[in-house]
Amino acid sequence: MGKGIFIVGTDTDVGKTFVTAGIVYNLKNAGYNVISFKPIQSGGTVPKDCEYVKEICDMENSYREMNTYSFIEEVSPHLAAKMENIKVDINKIVNQYKNLINKYDYVVVEGAGGTIVPLIENDYFIYDLIKDLDVDVVIVSRASVGTINHTVLTQEFLKLKNINTKGIFINKYSQKSYEDDNIKTVKNITQIDSIQVIRQIDNISKKNIIDEYKRLDLKKILQLFE
Repeated sequence: MGKGIFIVGTDTDVGKTFVTAGIVYNLKNAGYNVISFKPIQSGGTVPKDCEYVKEICDMENSYREMNTYSFIEEVSPHLAAKMENIKVDINKIVNQYKNLINKYDYVVVEGAGGTIVPLIENDYFIYDLIKDLDVDVVIVSRASVGTINHTVLTQEFLKLKNINTKGIFINKYSQKSYEDDNIKTVKNITQIDSIQVIRQIDNISKKNIIDEYKRLDLKKILQLFE
């Protein structure tokens, strides 16, 4: 049986997909059998987050294997499902995850938005799914102003729900002194030692993205699943 980790963000568009692909890239490049899993995607008929991982990591997995629900409207999953008159079946998601865990060495699960995003209106949230999948989490946050508050609040809420955080990825770091202080302060408050920093990429290309992924520490990535 393989091992899984759940990627949560301090906000939407914080870089969860970027970090997910970075983890998958490093594990795949090291020879491990790995897949990303996006249970619920909003914003298109094709799950664009899965599309990015497939392209950047040169993966041949089908969208069907990597994604359970893909809604057209780019809104909260519970609202997108309501607009398309689709009832989200959590058991379907959990069973798909179990199948992946039995097939792959590592499964990197990417959430939708933040930790308290509803999947079923007023009833079921991202944190509920994390608990049902019985996985630890990795927090993705920004390096910019506001990240101390957002990151610590996310971590404290996860602790309140008895969910274990294994690491933090600080995204879009532009080497400003206040960003260094943000990172130091987040580490001091959360007491989470495993923090990896991803630099801001100004000239977006597959080569530049992969060059940044190669800077990540494979040993620390593997420790996230322990």
